[in-house]
Amino acid sequence: MKHKLSSVEKFTWKVENLCCLNKEIYSEPFVLGGYPWKFLLYQWGDNVGDLSIFLSAVQTANMSKRWSRHVKFRLIVFNQFDSNKTITSDEIEQKFTASADGWGIKSLVSSTVLHDPQSGFLVKDVIIIGVEVSFYKTKYEKPVNHAAILTKNRRRSRPKKVIKPTLEEGRDQNAGELKDFKGLGQIEKAFIPLLEEVCSMHPSLIDCQKKRSLKFREWAFTALGRVLYFLKTRKVKDMNDLACKDLQIFWEELQSFSFELTWLEPHVQSALGMKNYLEKVKKVDKLKHNVVTLELEKEKLKAKLAIVDVNLDAARDLLIAENLEEFDLNAELGFIKL
Repeated sequence: MKHKLSSVEKFTWKVENLCCLNKEIYSEPFVLGGYPWKFLLYQWGDNVGDLSIFLSAVQTANMSKRWSRHVKFRLIVFNQFDSNKTITSDEIEQKFTASADGWGIKSLVSSTVLHDPQSGFLVKDVIIIGVEVSFYKTKYEKPVNHAAILTKNRRRSRPKKVIKPTLEEGRDQNAGELKDFKGLGQIEKAFIPLLEEVCSMHPSLIDCQKKRSLKFREWAFTALGRVLYFLKTRKVKDMNDLACKDLQIFWEELQSFSFELTWLEPHVQSALGMKNYLEKVKKVDKLKHNVVTLELEKEKLKAKLAIVDVNLDAARDLLIAENLEEFDLNAELGFIKL
């Protein structure tokens, strides 16, 4: 049973000189619900593209092993001309952990809309974004003081053991050490062999991320590793509604990191299609059960019919044996014999 949600807390970030900034922009840390966060803002694609916004949990010395923050949040892009046209995302429910500390939306505002001078989202090279967050619960982490200074020299090391990120608490508790992946960031150890295999087959996966920041690369290859690990460890029978929902979320997150994924997409779509296959299997199994049940009922009726045939023949034989002379039952008995 879920804990009660806390009240909604909000934060707004004004980004100036957007065109002069790198494709990846991090906000200064801010505190919501007693815990520190950052925004990651970037435009993906070969050219200046759609606007992607991620909310990232800032890791601090207040965290213990296996920390997590279970929250619901909405991301916002404010319209500076007309507040009624402000874009607010659907509500996102996620659990932030050491190996999944950033969640967001790949394309909250399209490039066409964003760079339209009449749209009101990018005005004089200024964009304003925001977030609304409410909390279910936080584990293994003490809240920080709102007045505390979050320095850049905070401890960045990750715990040696973490819980594999999943959307259902208690499922796939595959703890593993974090390990550097080709100098591209700390990735869960279980993902490394899978990443090495696919990157040897598709070198562009590494090439397209080399110019990114270390944190961005960690997120990108963690997202890729998560999808690969899912496909490697799941069986066809596991692809129920919840598993398909998890994979769909993991896949959409992975797509936001500008990898070339045409080689992987057929496998993901095939896995997602297993839900329909399993539903058909259940339907066929039910039909098979019905057939067996009806066949048994048929055999029972055959046996009963055979008994009825025997009883019918016996009754006919008894009727013949009686050799009864038939009278008109409505005739008068009389007393004179003519």
